[in-house]
Amino acid sequence: VQLYGSSNVSPIFGIVAKMAREALQQQQAKDYFILLLLTDGILTDMQQTIHMIIEASELPMSIIIVGVGDADFSDMERLDSDDRLLSIGNRKAKRDIVQFVPFRDFKNARPDRLAAHVMREVPTQ
Repeated sequence: VQLYGSSNVSPIFGIVAKMAREALQQQQAKDYFILLLLTDGILTDMQQTIHMIIEASELPMSIIIVGVGDADFSDMERLDSDDRLLSIGNRKAKRDIVQFVPFRDFKNARPDRLAAHVMREVPTQ
């Protein structure tokens, strides 16, 4: 697989958020959605992505982002709001729903270490 170019991820987040919203409206409390996104770290729709995450933070969903390659993942670190919840203007996320993991930190590790780290925050989200 060769990754190149920038990515627009807010439409993907929007699709999963719509599914989660519909499940919530149908009172299917047993449904929880987890989106796994593999990315090279370059987003061209960062503001829209933040808006989508803030909107989705009240829905039964989590977003797991795995960064591949040697790109600058500072945008992904920002989305994984471990230190403080995402906000834009007066809008603030209800909870942290994003877990970011740089694959390069685990490429020489056992696969179960990567899996454990990827899923680490989901139970508390």
